[in-house]
Amino acid sequence: MQVRERIHRDRLGQIPAGLVAFDLEMANSFTQAPAVICMIGTEEYFPEQEECRARIAFITQRDEEPRLVSWFLKELRQVAAAHERPRLLSFSGIENDMTWLRQRFDRFNLPREERAVLERFGHIDLKVEFYRRTHSDHMSLKNLERVFGIDRDGTLQSRKVSFILTDIIRGQRVDGQIPERVFEYLHQDVHNLMRIYDRWADVSLEEYRLGDVEYLGYLNAMRNALRKLVQSPLRRRRDTERSVKAIEEYQSAFGAAVDRALLDGTFVDFTLPGLPELDSDHPEVLRIARKHQRLQTIRIRDEKTGAYLLRSRLNKPAGALAVVRRGGKLLVIRRADKLKRAAGYWGLPGGTLAAGEAAEAGAVRELHEELNLSGRAGKVLGTSTSLSGEFTLFWVEVEVEDTSPLRPDEKEVAEARWVAPGDVRGLDPLIPGALEGFRRFLGKEWE
Repeated sequence: MQVRERIHRDRLGQIPAGLVAFDLEMANSFTQAPAVICMIGTEEYFPEQEECRARIAFITQRDEEPRLVSWFLKELRQVAAAHERPRLLSFSGIENDMTWLRQRFDRFNLPREERAVLERFGHIDLKVEFYRRTHSDHMSLKNLERVFGIDRDGTLQSRKVSFILTDIIRGQRVDGQIPERVFEYLHQDVHNLMRIYDRWADVSLEEYRLGDVEYLGYLNAMRNALRKLVQSPLRRRRDTERSVKAIEEYQSAFGAAVDRALLDGTFVDFTLPGLPELDSDHPEVLRIARKHQRLQTIRIRDEKTGAYLLRSRLNKPAGALAVVRRGGKLLVIRRADKLKRAAGYWGLPGGTLAAGEAAEAGAVRELHEELNLSGRAGKVLGTSTSLSGEFTLFWVEVEVEDTSPLRPDEKEVAEARWVAPGDVRGLDPLIPGALEGFRRFLGKEWE
């Protein structure tokens, strides 16, 4: 086992003494071979000196794992001896890294007094804390760094690190050495945990809060799981038949509750039906129970105030974009400079739909108002989100037989132009997301 150390200066005003950030990187041969690479990185901050002390211990053989675990516990004992309230800081450490450690405690039969030090530490998992504040669990450490305004040095990614370590084990790297940039990557991982925690109280996570559309996605996932279960051959087994019948009743109540919410356009009055008692330990039945338990952890209303906690997007206002093509070219406009939204940007003709107005009718109306063109609506190609994120935009094909009366309304349109696929990138400035929409709805040649 080898250990690398580094001391660097940093000012982290909200980091308490006795906080240890840590991370685990590992790869193995995926066989019974003795080769394994495991790296544990730690960092402790000393407020008085404004100094961070980082250490990385690593092994290259499976039989060295007991030494690595003992080293980590020794590090913790030193911190615990100096502080009354020591804490561990990680990202998904409670779910993954901690599980790995405790598995080794049992495998190596570590004495109770040696492993007990871990229980003295309070655990702070930033991924779990992010979930508690937003109910969104689709967050990587790299993206969390962006949220907290931290620019990571270098371009090495976690997946790339795993490939590098695995290649070393398989003998596909000639020198067999761990590159310096891998150590630097792990140092940055651990140190950025400290920096994020330092800024935690000062950064609003409101815009990352779970929205009703994402919540609907969780509910639909449960709906699909229920449907598959009740249609599966499990009911033929005596130990699951009773449970499946109970789940059928739950499925009916669950679907009715979701449908009511969709009709209302909000989950304000939504209540998750109670899961009946299940007497089967079949994996598919237990999977339903776990999904239900997870849904129960998502609060859609504040228990004290009753306030709605999900970001509302089911009732997001809508707009329509007119997709008009002629001879392989597309009609685009540059929006007037005095408009409130997307002023001066190039994009498609279009605008906000009136209350109760269909997307097709809105696209035809906007085309006439902005460019004096009369057309006939075709199919809706799909939807995208407006530049501000405020509107859902419907892309509607509009057929125009006579394009000669092209007279832009100067209050809304500064310029109109027919463009070929190769001309699109020359439109400056082009509304962000337009290229993705062109490629998605019109074809790859419009990239």
